[in-house]
Amino acid sequence: MNPSFPTAPRLARACTLASALLAAPVLAQTAEAPAPASSDAPIAQAPAVAPAPPAVTAPEKPDPTLKQDAETLVVSAPTPATRPLFALGSETYFISPVLSIAGGIQSETLRVNPNPEKEGRITTVALARFGAEGRLGPYVTFRSEFERNIRSHGSGIWEGTASMSVRDQVLRLQRWGATVEAGIILDPASVDFFSAHTGDVLLADKYTRDPLLYSGFNRGQGVQARYSRWGFTAGLSYTEANPLSSSASFMVGGSFGGNGRFWERPLGNFRNGQPDDDIHFRVISPSLSYEHPWFEARAMAQVLDINYQVNSTQDPPIQGYNLRGNVKLKLKGMVPSLPFEVTPFFNVARVENDVVNSAAGYGNQLLETPFDALTLSAGLDVFISGRSGVGFSYTRVADHTPSFIPAAGGNPASEALLGTRNSYLNVGATWWMFDQVALGARVATYAREIDGKPELEERDLSAFLTLRMVL
Repeated sequence: MNPSFPTAPRLARACTLASALLAAPVLAQTAEAPAPASSDAPIAQAPAVAPAPPAVTAPEKPDPTLKQDAETLVVSAPTPATRPLFALGSETYFISPVLSIAGGIQSETLRVNPNPEKEGRITTVALARFGAEGRLGPYVTFRSEFERNIRSHGSGIWEGTASMSVRDQVLRLQRWGATVEAGIILDPASVDFFSAHTGDVLLADKYTRDPLLYSGFNRGQGVQARYSRWGFTAGLSYTEANPLSSSASFMVGGSFGGNGRFWERPLGNFRNGQPDDDIHFRVISPSLSYEHPWFEARAMAQVLDINYQVNSTQDPPIQGYNLRGNVKLKLKGMVPSLPFEVTPFFNVARVENDVVNSAAGYGNQLLETPFDALTLSAGLDVFISGRSGVGFSYTRVADHTPSFIPAAGGNPASEALLGTRNSYLNVGATWWMFDQVALGARVATYAREIDGKPELEERDLSAFLTLRMVL
């Protein structure tokens, strides 16, 4: 980073912008390993483990170094139960570095764009995540992680362009199968299954990150509790703060000032370098997951409550919900002496929420028609003799945004719906050259269609060739 740093307001604003969305999908991995629930690794070697002191009870948490799927990685894998390969301390009292670096080349081709004069380009990309995690006895773990963002076309490296964001900052207590977390947390039940072989830039590009956000990916400030038994895990997460405190605000749709989506609303007005604090956002998320050697399944309800104007008692509450379901199969075999694993997956999420009437003079009313969106995604991974292999994923997001048409020319006031469809396709391959280093190649496409507005249609194609390291 160039020593010419921005002023405090500029720096705060840039950091907030980055954190608002990049509190979302990203892959924080502690020793990548097997089973692709959406992971870059279905089979990994367990790091060396120092013998535990005989007087200390072993932690009850399963060892993610022996099994770790893509969701776990993207979601910030829980602190290992056993001492990692790179750590200082003993089996039950240690601190270990968190470090992931990805870099390479992206070729971008704009096939259709609202600006017909805009050109594609080739960009070198770079991303880094760093921090520390550890264990303080048999029941307490922690994780602190930051990120140097990928930013657009390499814009986050020079002359005061603050491109840092805060990721997991979590303190975790565990006992008798129960887990309680507080800080900046990630709800594992909110993560869609995805292709492990499309994580070459740690799920930070729009082709892999945005599909997760649209479906309700929730990383942010809050508290969380889970209880696991017989393969089932019941969970409950809770956040109540500014919308930028949680990536779950990304899925809320409608017209919120300037026709922007909800998460953009606090960014519309900065005061002393801070985003608008007049909006309050609450999300409560009960969930139930089940994990079996042959398959995994998750179900979740995210209940939303929004105070659109904290400085006024006249505005109506905005409420909504998101219902999610995910399933993944784990099929293993041998051909003839080469072990392989095939993991098809499917995800569905449907969100619906109230929308404020943004027409002049109607700001304290809700439209009768709510916003709704349906996100469907599916894909498949093939792992050959370990973590290397090929995979693909396809996501389609279809939403309907209501708007108000005032009475005019003898016609009564009415409401209209505008339909938008976004689709993402990723096809990737991964070769784990060493235990912590992988070479990745991927082709990704994006398309957007808006009813009745062909001039806003958008289609592009990108190719990635990258190296990444994950400790």
